[in-house]
Amino acid sequence: MAFPTVPLPDVWDLPVVSGVPAVLGQSVGNAVSAAASDLLGQAVANIQISAAFKHWGIFDGADPVLTAGRVVELGHGAQYQVPTGPAEKGNFVSYNKVKAPGLTTVVMICDGSESGLALLEGFSGGITSGFQKVLGSITGAGPLQVRKSFFTTLEQVAGDTKLYDVHMPEYTYTNVNIVGYQFRRSEVDGLTMPVVEVQLQEIRNSATLSYRDTASKSPGASPVVESGQVQIQQLPNGAPDLAGIMDGITG
Repeated sequence: MAFPTVPLPDVWDLPVVSGVPAVLGQSVGNAVSAAASDLLGQAVANIQISAAFKHWGIFDGADPVLTAGRVVELGHGAQYQVPTGPAEKGNFVSYNKVKAPGLTTVVMICDGSESGLALLEGFSGGITSGFQKVLGSITGAGPLQVRKSFFTTLEQVAGDTKLYDVHMPEYTYTNVNIVGYQFRRSEVDGLTMPVVEVQLQEIRNSATLSYRDTASKSPGASPVVESGQVQIQQLPNGAPDLAGIMDGITG
């Protein structure tokens, strides 16, 4: 029995969207419909990501610092230092256990998209804003602008002295400052998806600075310091003859 023949359409009705090769008969109307459908699907997925944004990442109060970065790894290191000193008979003494500043590492991926809440705000702002996001998705200008904003913000926060919080669902590391970052972009992971590693250090500002009494005093209040050579002086009248006394002792 022969295989049935499947007829093929004379004209392919394919949408004009990013990632679809140009073929004869592509439909612009279907392109907008497909792009809008894909954008709404991304919005639903990004809502779940936005929920995670509230529990993971670097925050300035209640606001995430890098909204275009997806947290894929978070690490923290804590270390305590115990000074020791030698004592008698080969012993030693340990004292004053002190916690060193904690170091936190946050690894993020900038995939060129904002959080789901930011995406929904575009539709809630009106049809024009939503349509602009659709066009940005088709032309690819949207992800490029998001990545550009991400690196601009990263450079700004890396150079400031503000204190941030690092959130994860179980714990929050407070009073940390961004002390460095590094990123890599390769064809393996995707050149349009840079992987950024942000280093943060704990900052302690609980110490207080105090001074002793710095009120000016008169120069005469300084103690007398005797130094230099002493000149030979004659004995006053009536003083005992020390030379005769010594001769009597030795004689």
